[in-house]
Amino acid sequence: MIRAELNQALLKGGERFPQVALEKILRVVGRFVKAKNYEASIAFVNNKTIRFANRVYRGKDSVTDVLSFSLEKNSGEILISYSQAKKQAKEAGRGARDEISFLIVHGLLHLFEYDHQTSKDAKKMFSLQTKILNQLYDKR
Repeated sequence: MIRAELNQALLKGGERFPQVALEKILRVVGRFVKAKNYEASIAFVNNKTIRFANRVYRGKDSVTDVLSFSLEKNSGEILISYSQAKKQAKEAGRGARDEISFLIVHGLLHLFEYDHQTSKDAKKMFSLQTKILNQLYDKR
């Protein structure tokens, strides 16, 4: 089971991500990764903050959409740039909530040690990510 605290202080009314949608994502991802007692913190941040974190922790001086950090044994943190997510959603022709759902799933998979640095790892991660997203969207 995955539990998460969602910090949406940066967002205004209609931009806020619904708690029920988050809980569904956590349930579905938790089943796929067989999570037991995992605690995550998810925060929406601005581009300046995510760029700084990307530079400090990954050595990449650029804005990114999502960053994941494993903390202690059963906990982690996910940072999401809301403005980057909104931009990417527009470019892909989908809603911001769908993009945020995608980013939360992607970030959670990173916390469970899935990665896409090699083609073999990418195939494994993206295949699982697709299965999770298909289940989320099929049961709306």
